Amino acid sequence: MNKTWLQVLTLLVISCLVVVGCTSESKGPIEPKENQETTTLKVIYQDSELFRRQYGDLFTALNDHVQLELISDADIYMNMGDKTKEEVYAQFIREEQPDIFILDAHEFQNHINDGMLTELDSLCTRDNYKLDGIVPGLVDQLREIGDGRLYGLAPTFKSSAIFYNKDLFKKYGVEFPSDGISWYDIIDLARRFPTEGDKQTRIYGYTGGDVYEAPIDLVTLIDKMSRAEGLSIVNTDKMKMTIDTDAWKKLIQTAIEADQSGTIFNSMDELFTSGTNEEFYDSQRFLMGRSAMHMGSVLSLAFIDHYKHELKDNVPFELGIAAGPVDPLDPTSTYAVTPGDIFAINKASANQDTAWEFIQYVCGEDYAHVSSQSNELLLSQQMLLSRSGYMTDYEGTSLEPFYHLKSKWLRHSDDWYKLPDQFFNDFAMILSRELELVEKGQKNIDKAIATVRSEAQAVLDQAVKK
Repeated sequence: MNKTWLQVLTLLVISCLVVVGCTSESKGPIEPKENQETTTLKVIYQDSELFRRQYGDLFTALNDHVQLELISDADIYMNMGDKTKEEVYAQFIREEQPDIFILDAHEFQNHINDGMLTELDSLCTRDNYKLDGIVPGLVDQLREIGDGRLYGLAPTFKSSAIFYNKDLFKKYGVEFPSDGISWYDIIDLARRFPTEGDKQTRIYGYTGGDVYEAPIDLVTLIDKMSRAEGLSIVNTDKMKMTIDTDAWKKLIQTAIEADQSGTIFNSMDELFTSGTNEEFYDSQRFLMGRSAMHMGSVLSLAFIDHYKHELKDNVPFELGIAAGPVDPLDPTSTYAVTPGDIFAINKASANQDTAWEFIQYVCGEDYAHVSSQSNELLLSQQMLLSRSGYMTDYEGTSLEPFYHLKSKWLRHSDDWYKLPDQFFNDFAMILSRELELVEKGQKNIDKAIATVRSEAQAVLDQAVKK
């Protein structure tokens, strides 16, 4: 029976999560509080049902003195009239006075800038709330967003790592990837694998994608490499293109050589769009043992495990995971670690202590202990618990590489919101055109980069005027 590839992927994810299990050790859950006056906390979240399942039900089961009133952020904008989204949101906050915000990094930054959040350092000190068990660098990242002050905490984070086929590395005498691997290391290792053979039998040094594999074009490869190094195409303070630096030239040159080498799966003609389950699996080269490396998330492990059970004639191999990719100038840290939901307290809330009690729980050890026992909701969002030592393995595969590196905030990523989406589309088209000329030998890389900078700057100037 034929299905679209999206239907196949959805079914696979659901199936994977049925068999999820992680080990952990912790003290038992806190005792419910009794004989306290009931307090209602207003919480804004994108999905009320998801909030209850992931956070709210666990807390209220132990704290019957607290009720949670959930407000879906989508409902805020149902009747905007002629007001802007920002005006509608500000009016809503003034009228409803929610107690707790649950934010992404960009929203978190904006709420801090607007003076809307309660500073948490003094509360941590007052209650002796320990932060040293949280994944290295995540609290520092949140402090950096707050210019040195802590205004929010995140119970989860998202991270990626380099998955590799140990059998292929052994077969071709290539040393295993190590923790702290950079994109330059990945490409160097990938180019040491053979490229001959037809599409059914040949292997690749690297295949792209996230949970699922797909061809990776040159522009996408350059984007991934630049993010790992924290490079930006635009200085948004001056609104000037910054792609003509030595670091950018080295990165683009390396990416072009990798793309031309044939070691990276980049054939868009072989993108899987529809077919049987078996045909979909066959398109997943790393899973089928025909790729040496692949970047994956914790959900990738569930997919790999499902694959092993689904196909009787699978090609088993020994899996390895290395922490990365990193900026080669700072191999102990990575931009690949990003906070999940960031919990913060409305500075105007009349229920500061109760709101802080809630945040202490969902960002603490007791919540981590309970969530690690049944964490399919976390895995479906590719999230890990920010408290170390609770999600330690998946079906016997250690999750330590996902916790190994210190997280860094990609500061300029917040600046991208200052730029219109169309600018990025135009930039990608210009870059793709010039890269093609370089690969065909019709232009050298210096002239190509100069053209990209000049034309993209003209597009940026026009966008700024609008």
